[in-house]
Amino acid sequence: MKTVFRHLPLILFLTALSMCQALTGGTRPVLSLPAYTLLAVATLLAGRVKVPRLENAKCLTATGVLFAYLLARAVFSPLPYLARADILLMLGGLAVYLLTVLVFVTARQRLLVVYVLLALGGVHTLVSVVQAAQGEDFMLFGFLRPTMGARASGLLISPNHLAGFMEIAGVMALSVAWWSGRRPAVKIGAGYLALCCYIGLLLSQSRGGVLCAVFSLLVWTGLTLRASYLGKPHRFDRALILGVGAVVVLFGIGGAVIATHTELQERLATTLARDIRVVNWQAALDQFRLAPVFGTGAGTHLYLGRLFRRPELQFDPMHAHNDYLELLAEYGLVGAAGLAAFLALHAARGLRALRETARALRTTDAAGDDSLALHIGALAAFAALAAHSALDFNLHIPGNALGMAFVFGLLARPEILPETAPPATAAHGRAPLLALGGTLLALTLLAWPGEFFTERARVRLRDEKYPAAIASATRALRLDPWNPFTCFYLGEALRFQAELEPVYANRQAQREAAALAYTHGLRLFPQDENLLVRRGQVLDRLKRFDEAEASYQAALAADPQLKILSELYEKHRALLDPAPSATVP
Repeated sequence: MKTVFRHLPLILFLTALSMCQALTGGTRPVLSLPAYTLLAVATLLAGRVKVPRLENAKCLTATGVLFAYLLARAVFSPLPYLARADILLMLGGLAVYLLTVLVFVTARQRLLVVYVLLALGGVHTLVSVVQAAQGEDFMLFGFLRPTMGARASGLLISPNHLAGFMEIAGVMALSVAWWSGRRPAVKIGAGYLALCCYIGLLLSQSRGGVLCAVFSLLVWTGLTLRASYLGKPHRFDRALILGVGAVVVLFGIGGAVIATHTELQERLATTLARDIRVVNWQAALDQFRLAPVFGTGAGTHLYLGRLFRRPELQFDPMHAHNDYLELLAEYGLVGAAGLAAFLALHAARGLRALRETARALRTTDAAGDDSLALHIGALAAFAALAAHSALDFNLHIPGNALGMAFVFGLLARPEILPETAPPATAAHGRAPLLALGGTLLALTLLAWPGEFFTERARVRLRDEKYPAAIASATRALRLDPWNPFTCFYLGEALRFQAELEPVYANRQAQREAAALAYTHGLRLFPQDENLLVRRGQVLDRLKRFDEAEASYQAALAADPQLKILSELYEKHRALLDPAPSATVP
């Protein structure tokens, strides 16, 4: 029993990472909260055991300063509900980071986490092969994804998110296969999974993913050659041939896969100048100019990206497609400076540990070392996602962000402690774990009931079960009255149900209730164009045209470049025409 309790934090940690990947990467709050809850419990349990003393705390200090600012800025953001996702993600990432730095400090523990990530990469690839071969929106566990044809997304919703995960898993697998001191069967298995991860990445047809994976492989090759030169100079020639050969083989297999996919060839041929991401970045820079020092607040790009959108961008710009620019816009120059220091210190710590560990190999006959495998894998994974973050928003996807938190934890504490040696303990290391775990657990337990019934309302609305959607949304608002999207689902269910009512008085009553739901949502999120437009439409049906006009004008002010808004406004204006054809039934 004591053995199970001792390993319970690691079991919960691995379960959380796996669950977050299986639940579409945790892209909706209700799908990420279970993972955060498990991480909170793992952190609380870990805070009750001995925590090894950390000799070099520069990375930990930089992390503490950065996240203290980010969390404080998020707490004081203008729209609390929009900031909630950032707060929970930051706390969950901190839990993974601190557990890796302070608790999971042996080679066996850390390699076990890597093995789980590789196994998840294998599952992603299997699902991706089905998606790419059949050209269907196949998903496990009954989830739905947008129509993307042959572009694979694995267990995740977006192919770009899959590419972000596979970059991490693939290069970690390659490092274990090349450098670890494990038995040959483990190394061969890791090599096979590395190949699977890169095939899955290619099947995602993500241009940014492919380019960043190539970059990370070049970084991995450089680090491998550097470690070989420092550790075994007399074997450097052989390492050079084998290392370059391994990369050439991977590139050759990748080229063969690309050669069979015309669609991927066309996507890779698209130049950056023609990519819609550029206008996303322009909108983020416009947002940054509103509050350059401290930013506009967590989650605000959701509506400021709409305000500053360019005419050629007509889909909803939920994120800036650049993690750095989105952080700059929402958290300002202070947040950007903190992030720069965080990245620089972790990269320097990892490179220094790589040099020290490689030189230590000179005194042994071993060809590889678990520590070196983790160092090189973490540095190459850092390079991959650091590059990809300039093209996408993987760090806003909980599944990928938690994986990178583990990588940063490896870099912050690269030294591996012996399995049996009792660690020197530091009492001050336990307090942050207990405080973090308690805070994260309290927030997840408070948020979970409301998010659960909000998600149930959304699904029932999608399935056209309007009375059930109304009941779920009403219950969700009782549990969590701060969620504007619950109000939107409630208003939509009432609006659609009104069209099914045979009695005129009942129809109007349902429309009145829908208008009240939209109005309540606008108190929580005044800039939301969806609430504004739907409120305007239902007010038109109630013949309250002046109030509808105000709603439409507010929507147009919030998103002046969205064409569909102008079209809906023209329909509203047509209702003001006294001609009989414009009469509202």
